[in-house]
Amino acid sequence: MTEVWGDSMNERDLQVLEQYPFDVKASWRTRGAFLLDTSVGRLMIREFSGSTYKLEKEQELLKHLKDRGYLVDRMEPDQEGRLATVYREYYKFVVKESLDGRECDTRSESEILKAASLLAGIHKDMRGCCKIDEEDRQRLAAPHAVDEMMRHNRELRKIYTFIRKKNRKNEFESAYLNCFPEILKEAQEIEVELRNSSYEKLREQALLEGHFCHGEYIHHNIFVINGKMAVINFEKFALDVQVNDLYLFLRKILEKQNYDQRLGKKILQAYEELRPLSKAEKEYLGLRIRYPEKFWKLANYYYNTNKAWIPGNHMEKLEKFLSQREKRILFSDELLYNKSR
Repeated sequence: MTEVWGDSMNERDLQVLEQYPFDVKASWRTRGAFLLDTSVGRLMIREFSGSTYKLEKEQELLKHLKDRGYLVDRMEPDQEGRLATVYREYYKFVVKESLDGRECDTRSESEILKAASLLAGIHKDMRGCCKIDEEDRQRLAAPHAVDEMMRHNRELRKIYTFIRKKNRKNEFESAYLNCFPEILKEAQEIEVELRNSSYEKLREQALLEGHFCHGEYIHHNIFVINGKMAVINFEKFALDVQVNDLYLFLRKILEKQNYDQRLGKKILQAYEELRPLSKAEKEYLGLRIRYPEKFWKLANYYYNTNKAWIPGNHMEKLEKFLSQREKRILFSDELLYNKSR
């Protein structure tokens, strides 16, 4: 249900919108933003704290994809052509298209495979699509995967030390200590394997040739609109090995589907029909899947929140991770390495 325009937004928001060449008919609050019914269609306004430089590169990338026929959510410039509108020197706002659809259904195999195929198409069209220079490579490059794994492993050890020193331990903390040695051993082995893999060459190629990633290609950012799929929220786009998008999509789907190998193979098949993976890319994908990312995410969330209160589902998520561990390793080894156990 929409609210009457003016009752749902404060004076600051109203003054910001006066800088745009459209009329607002109604607005209502959504997570972290306001949705707007305007004279030019459905839009969204939210505060922006990122780099204007990156925002302009994102708009360039989105224009390219839109010109290629993809449904994406581009930014709406203000009357002066700015993508980030400034309010009283301290606040910046962005207005973007709001595509009206529903999220990709993670229980629907046909939608999952369609999303995998869409990702392959986008990846092909996000290679060498924008002119980039050395500054772009430095400012738009994603973090180095080996450095990221090293940091995650340091954090896991730090959290282990913190918990071990506690006198009283809750259920989650006890479970973390019990499974930590084996999981850390696995994480450290993958760090070494990744360092000795072809990843560095893949990354150098991605930066040199201008391979862009979405950065967060998950079901929340894949919409179905009248039977066609749209991709939104490119805020985390980066120059990177594009397999990272495929890895994240696979991991999120397979966690929900109990690492169903049949489905995993079909997702890869759907992707490779449009963009076949090289041997080096498959190796990298296997290493990423093998790494216990979910374990780190749970531990990191625990450490950076109120440790006296652990959400009820946190223990459930840890138990689910542990129950899926063998299937995840099998998917990595047998499917991507063609190893038998």
